[in-house]
Amino acid sequence: MLQGDSWRRSFKGVVEVNAPRAGRDGDGALLPREMYAALEEYTYLNQASLGLVPRPAIEAMTRFLEDVGQYGNVRLSDDDEARVLDGVRQAAATLFDAPPGSIAVLAGASEGLGQLAAALASGLRSDAPEVVLVTTDFPSVTYPWLAATGRSHVTPPVLRWVVDEPGSDLTDGLIAAVNERTGVVCVSAVQYSTGTRIDVAAVARAAHMVGARVVVDVTQLAGAAPVSMRDWGVDALVCSGYKWLSAHGGVALAALDAELAELVPPVVGWMGAEDPFDFTATDLRLASGARRYELSTMSYASAVGLQRSIDLLSSAGIPALADHSRLLAHELVDLVAPSGWYPFRRAGDPAASHHIVSLRHPRASGPDVQTALARDHLVFTSSRVGGIRVSLHGYNTSDDLHALARALTRVT
Repeated sequence: MLQGDSWRRSFKGVVEVNAPRAGRDGDGALLPREMYAALEEYTYLNQASLGLVPRPAIEAMTRFLEDVGQYGNVRLSDDDEARVLDGVRQAAATLFDAPPGSIAVLAGASEGLGQLAAALASGLRSDAPEVVLVTTDFPSVTYPWLAATGRSHVTPPVLRWVVDEPGSDLTDGLIAAVNERTGVVCVSAVQYSTGTRIDVAAVARAAHMVGARVVVDVTQLAGAAPVSMRDWGVDALVCSGYKWLSAHGGVALAALDAELAELVPPVVGWMGAEDPFDFTATDLRLASGARRYELSTMSYASAVGLQRSIDLLSSAGIPALADHSRLLAHELVDLVAPSGWYPFRRAGDPAASHHIVSLRHPRASGPDVQTALARDHLVFTSSRVGGIRVSLHGYNTSDDLHALARALTRVT
């Protein structure tokens, strides 16, 4: 058997034979529910935490592990390994509306955010040292900048914090925080705890007017709604694979503009070389483009699964997935209102993302309610910043919302 032939053929078979077609089914789901074992027994409204991985992606990963784990270089040559991430890079370029050369495949979003923070912190100007952040953003976005303030830099970063409050527009708050001293804006496109969505293009325009860079984490957006690096005009996007993109842990994506993609990364690994299998240890020849940020042998199986999941989401249509969540979000808010639950942002608020709905109650404890929902009613959500976070993905239906509403009535 020729090296590489087995796993390439097996992946093709998994996708074509075993994957149900995406599209609205009789239950109202946009992604076929039979692809997710948990849905046979549980109401899963938690894609924003540990996302369910569809069966075709698991089968692709399993086949890769069986072939390469059992046969090693018999079925994965050096040339095959050098190209094993090409497919997911191309899929990510399409998903992010970004040039193919701008894509790096990483082991985690924290890796990408940390690399970018280190690179940008070292280049802050003395007249523009401020970094704009959100106080309740996911820690992977803010921790690298907090750490940078304690390191030795020619110009140490000065952190400027913006608060996500239901009575104000976070986009306006970010834009108001940008001034002639701003060097970087680093923010999530959708806030993980509240579902607040920013107008990324508007923030990027304001930042670029003063010469600041914009780094956006799209982990809680990509795969649930459209993302466009080209239209937004940001300097960098970073995204985990194991949430809305429906992959396993151990893989993430970054898209970098031309200038960032040609920097020497703060951390350099052997897979970032132009020819990783050249092995010349005395001469650093980095790959052109964002691939130079890739470090080492990683979870190739997870990357293969990510590619299959992106294919599935794309076949359903990212705009269709966003519209599906929008309809469910409005229904959800109406269903839970009689029991005293209300959203952090009303469903019609332009700053509200519909695939993440943070529900609040004047008397209920979020952690206690989350525990009771899972233990007594087999309904899985997350407790975040005092509320119950409900994630709505393509496999969810109106029946899931009714199950949650009934359960909330009983536990509140």
